[in-house]
Amino acid sequence: MTAKLLMEDLHVGFGTGDHTTTILESINFSIHAGEFVAITGPSGSGKSTLLSVAGTLLTPTRGHLLLDGQSLSRLNAKESANVRLHQIGFIFQSAHLIPYLNVEDQLLYIGKIGKIPKQKAKKRADELLDMLGLDHRRRHYPVHLSGGERQRVAIARAWMNDPQLLLADEPTASLDASRGQEVVETLATQVRQQQIAAVMVTHDTRLFRFCDRVITLSDGKVDQIEERNE
Repeated sequence: MTAKLLMEDLHVGFGTGDHTTTILESINFSIHAGEFVAITGPSGSGKSTLLSVAGTLLTPTRGHLLLDGQSLSRLNAKESANVRLHQIGFIFQSAHLIPYLNVEDQLLYIGKIGKIPKQKAKKRADELLDMLGLDHRRRHYPVHLSGGERQRVAIARAWMNDPQLLLADEPTASLDASRGQEVVETLATQVRQQQIAAVMVTHDTRLFRFCDRVITLSDGKVDQIEERNE
């Protein structure tokens, strides 16, 4: 089975010669369709840098990054932006919803910038709102939503353009434990149903039970890969 996301001997460093600082070193792993993988490790271990490389926000110093067989290692700025818009969905610590758009319009706006035809975008938004239990909140603005609801809108928004890869950076950091687990359980379920690849950076060990694998980073290297849900 072809990997959705593949990292081969991936390095990230800054500086030149004797003044080089290595952030990531010899990263090798793959994620297949329907897999939900957690990345964990202490602060400064390279987790956020790894997510930035996977999301084409940062170019690796050397090595290979492939998404669905397409090399992403040396894209120019325009090509990277196109990949992020059409192939990658992002979920951050905070939902970052647009305050003056209601829930439905948050999704339709993503469809608009992704150049999805209006009828198709409306149908996709309806499906996502129903799937994530938000249909009754479609006309509400972010200020009137709970923290869990806002993160579910963020999940729906990340899925709006049918991404091949979903990247979540501490998606439960702003939520209490029960809300956080609810959001990640929803995320994991939809990753498997939609058959996309997903990577979540988290410090919360309670969330590992929703994941297929847990990759621990230490000093910019893969320290351990633990299989879960076998």
